[in-house]
Amino acid sequence: MFPQSLIIKKQDLLTVTEDTTIGEVYNIFEESKEGKHLRTIPILDATGHLFRGNIYRQHVYEYVAAQGDMNQKATSIMRNSTKFISTKADFYELFFAIRDLPYIAVVDDGHHFVGILTHSALMDLLSKSWSLAKGGVAIAVKDRQRRGDLQRMARIITRYTNIESVLSLQVQNQGPLAVLFTLPLTVDSPVLRKIITKLERKRFFVVAQEDLSQFM
Repeated sequence: MFPQSLIIKKQDLLTVTEDTTIGEVYNIFEESKEGKHLRTIPILDATGHLFRGNIYRQHVYEYVAAQGDMNQKATSIMRNSTKFISTKADFYELFFAIRDLPYIAVVDDGHHFVGILTHSALMDLLSKSWSLAKGGVAIAVKDRQRRGDLQRMARIITRYTNIESVLSLQVQNQGPLAVLFTLPLTVDSPVLRKIITKLERKRFFVVAQEDLSQFM
């Protein structure tokens, strides 16, 4: 389950209802202080409770440029009507649902609109999970694809330092894993050099090093 604290609540958002016209949405984007900075706005039902979809600035402007009827309902150019997640969704469901969207709507068990979770908030959460505040360097170690390899790598590293976070990456299907370790060391640390030497003696090759101080 993803952290509920990431949700921007409904009462803190600018929304429109299914009765709102395209002309009214256009005026929001053009004249409203809030709307001028928005890429998209959630559309709710007439009661203001149920999520219907999103209306994007781009689609509104394209409609206006094509001289469409401004009295048409916003729902006529609505998108993402099926793009929402439950407050009980797990993290992986959230990750794959939001990856191509600026935000995703969050609904409760009754499909009532609770708020949104933004792509940037998720990226911020992931960056925090890499422990950038504590880690000074990340090393990518090539896995030999044997059971217990992660344990062996970790045992070597923890002889000399803590591991702040671990992430496994597989760039190609069926290809070898690269295990990314975040460590509280600097890139020029003698301890880091010793860890790399010990790993490579055991045929765990360090294929990349990243100085994390540049991201702080």
